[in-house]
Amino acid sequence: MALTCLSLCDPLRTSRGVSSCFYWSGHIFFQLKMRTCLSLLFLLAFTCGAAVQSGPQASAAGRGFTQQPGTNSETYGDTLGMIKAWRETEESPELGRLFAVGELRTSDLLAACNNPDEEIASTAFLTLQLLGKPECLPCGNTISQKHDGLPFVCGAGIADSDFTRIERWLSKKRRGNGYECGDEYEPLTPLDDSVVYALILDGSPRSRSILESMLAIEKVCVAEGTTIIGEVLSQARSLIVAANGIGHILKFEPGTLERVIRSSAFFLPSKYRKDSEVEVIAHNKADDRILLEVSYRCGRLCGSGYYVVLQKDGSVWRYASIGMAWIS
Repeated sequence: MALTCLSLCDPLRTSRGVSSCFYWSGHIFFQLKMRTCLSLLFLLAFTCGAAVQSGPQASAAGRGFTQQPGTNSETYGDTLGMIKAWRETEESPELGRLFAVGELRTSDLLAACNNPDEEIASTAFLTLQLLGKPECLPCGNTISQKHDGLPFVCGAGIADSDFTRIERWLSKKRRGNGYECGDEYEPLTPLDDSVVYALILDGSPRSRSILESMLAIEKVCVAEGTTIIGEVLSQARSLIVAANGIGHILKFEPGTLERVIRSSAFFLPSKYRKDSEVEVIAHNKADDRILLEVSYRCGRLCGSGYYVVLQKDGSVWRYASIGMAWIS
């Protein structure tokens, strides 16, 4: 099976390690080369077109849109360099560098979210999202407003505003007693799978209701087979039970982390968990969040990888974020 990028919009298929993986968010194009196709990338373009005016007031207004807040900081150039390095290489260590220093560079990342270069903006958003920083919200709101209320989740938990955003987006797909399927093969496009996993980790009655609505759309609109998100939705009930049982109370020592993750990775097929690969990419500055890549192989062109964030909660750890990085 060819490599599929679980995207914000329409997944395209190619061969892993040979061609490129492409992401679409609405009408915005984002390319990630070769290794890793991130699922949580919102492409945030800053709109700065203003009507041509004359006079001093018009000039002042024009200057207001020229400079982004935070771009004059002493560290912005270095932060931008790390963003570009990861974007160009797509190697985990580059993403790890961003994750490790991101808490000290939130103003830089927020400024980068408004960068006219859509790839830079999306990488800044991803970093804030993985770190669970409140600055992620204005980034997400920008893209949500530009793309018909596109749902997103920034924090480790789902707030009431997150639920409302998701429910409002789903309600737009209702048409009388049915659903608007659209022309896309995947009816829940451009929904990001990290939103689905956030609902599963939450596991509340409201989350269950939303997941059931998503599955109903999937069943009506997909004539044959299933989609990547549809496969997760079809297992949502059992995944919620597993997540509640093992996903919120993780205890490990430095030498036992990989074993604990393999045994608790409810999002992986059970038969592949014991042989799954666990890579620690980085710790955040406060050392209360860990970024991992968890993956499994089931053949030469068969397997999946996930970006996973663990968050410390008192004396234990829990899954804070799960999103598919690549699938082959």
